Formats: sequence, structure tokens, C-alpha cells
Amino acid sequence: MILSRLSHAFRTQNWFAVALEFLIVIAGVVIGFQITAWNEARGERDLEQRYVERLADALETDIAQFSNAIELAILRAEQARQVLAAIEDNSVAHEDPTDFLRGIVTAAYTFVPTVDEVVFEEMISRGDVAIIRAETLRSQIGAYYQFLESYSQWHYLRSHVQTDYMAQRAGVLTPAQERLWVDAYVTDGVVGVELETFSTADADAALERIRERPGMISALAHVESWQIYNQIVYLDARDRAEALLAALRAEYGGNR
Repeated sequence: MILSRLSHAFRTQNWFAVALEFLIVIAGVVIGFQITAWNEARGERDLEQRYVERLADALETDIAQFSNAIELAILRAEQARQVLAAIEDNSVAHEDPTDFLRGIVTAAYTFVPTVDEVVFEEMISRGDVAIIRAETLRSQIGAYYQFLESYSQWHYLRSHVQTDYMAQRAGVLTPAQERLWVDAYVTDGVVGVELETFSTADADAALERIRERPGMISALAHVESWQIYNQIVYLDARDRAEALLAALRAEYGGNR
């Protein structure tokens, strides 16, 4: 229809009509491009908001994981200290022989938090990192996940400390005492699990065997230091996660 009007205007040399038709066409193209740009911008903002919400969820999960890891590292370090103290003074083990023996079993156990990196990895793989408009926030997000990557390089040492200690203490406890680790994972009444309590004599017998194992005593000292290190690392990680979550909330609002 526009072409027909233009053709007629050219034939009649109605240059005003020609100019008007051209203006209409150009205006239509500009408006079309503008509508497309608005839709694209709105789509990007929607995508940005979804990423932010998912990142907030992931950070809340990370914070809970780090808090759990901190509590367990504190407990394990205390168990290692208790065993080392009992080597010098049996009365330390007599306060609660069953708990003391449980500490021998679990002192080197390490809980490695399972951090949620799915959202960030998706942003990287799809090239969507720049969709987070605030440059300082983008940098903070990248720094957080870079930190997680840097501390993961030491996981093999944590495993080594645990396996070395377990090898050093092999044979110190009876099979029934070895099952004390079950307390952390099951409740009374689980089929096939019968948890026992032990006496001061049981604790004294274990201590005598430990004193004959200098390698185990050295391993215990190593265990304590590593559990303290775990506390420091996971406290740092939790602080970073909380700071990033607070920054997301400050930038985008909401109570997530």
C-alpha cells in the first residue's frame, strides 16, 4: 500500500507526499527497532533477576554448609585435644568414657561443605556474567567463586590427614568401640544398630594402647591443627558468602 502511494506520488511529482511517505517508513523502522530493544532489555532484566534470586538461594545453602562445617571442625579439634590431654592424665577420659572413645574414632573426620556453584557455572558457560549490571557486584561474585576454587586445592591434604590418622589408630579400639561413629548418623532403634556405653577401664585400656603408638600421638597433633585450619577457612568462606548475599540484597532489594 505504501509502495502504491509512493508510485503514484512519483508519477504526479507530488514531492511532499513522497517525503511524507518516506518519513512514515523511517519512523516505522525506528519504532520497530526501539520496541525490539525494549523487549530485549526487559528480557535481560528478567534474566538478571532470576540469576540474582538463584544466586541468593545458592549462597544461603553455602552459608548453612559452612556453618555445619565450622561446628564439626570445632568438635573434632576438641576431641583431638581431649585425647592428647588424656594421654597425660587418665582422669580426662574418665569424665565420659564413651564420649572419649567416640572422640578417638571421629577426631580426624572432616566435613567438606558441598557448595552450590551451578548458577555461576551456568552464567559462565552461557556468557551471561555481564548481565549483572553492577560492576563491583560482578567482581565480588567472581572473587567469591575464585576463593572457593582456591581452597578446594587442599582437599587432598584433608583426606590425607584423615586416612593417616585412621591407619595409625587401627587396632586401638574394639569393634564395638569403632561403631561409636554411628551416633552421629543414626538414632536409637535403627534396625541392626546397638550402641554400647563403656567404662573407665575401657578408656584406660585404649589409652595404654595409644601410648605405645608414637605415630598416632603425632597424628593427633596434626589432626588438631588441621581442624583448627578448617575452622579458619570455613569461617572465612561463610563471611564471604554472607557479604555477597548482603550485597545482592542491597543492590536488588528484597529479603532473600
